[in-house]
Amino acid sequence: MLQSVKQFIDYYEGIRRRTRHFIDTIPADRIEWLPVEDEFTFGDLIRHLAATEAMFVDAVVNGKWKYAGHKTDLKQEREVTIASLQATHREAMNKLGTLSDSALIETRPSLSGTEVKKWRLLMAMVEHEVHHRSQIAMYLTLIKIKPPHIYGLGVEDVIALATG
Repeated sequence: MLQSVKQFIDYYEGIRRRTRHFIDTIPADRIEWLPVEDEFTFGDLIRHLAATEAMFVDAVVNGKWKYAGHKTDLKQEREVTIASLQATHREAMNKLGTLSDSALIETRPSLSGTEVKKWRLLMAMVEHEVHHRSQIAMYLTLIKIKPPHIYGLGVEDVIALATG
């Protein structure tokens, strides 16, 4: 269970930093590339991450669920898309920072209507981001770009270090 808003924000900053490593690997000319029709493009995924972060934080802070959308018809330059993600992230973390630690155990309605503790909604936001980071990694692989190592080590490195 989360017990500190500041500790969560610090933790989430690490999650976002690792996601940004993947996003920063996307070539500018491939920002609106998609693997198959009716899937998200790289840009859509980034815009979706911004919209859902705002949605989760607003649900936690204000008890309201509102998905602003990821504007699939919006074709932006890579830098504009990333800058928008960063701005939304700063705003969301500032809003989240207004909560007291004791607020984390208060409940909010989930999307299905059941009551859920705020800290659980924040962890769902983390899981959601990691899911889409994995999608970005797969997209990169499909366009023949090796995704970054999540903690600076590849699987080969981990195996070598763990097996001595």
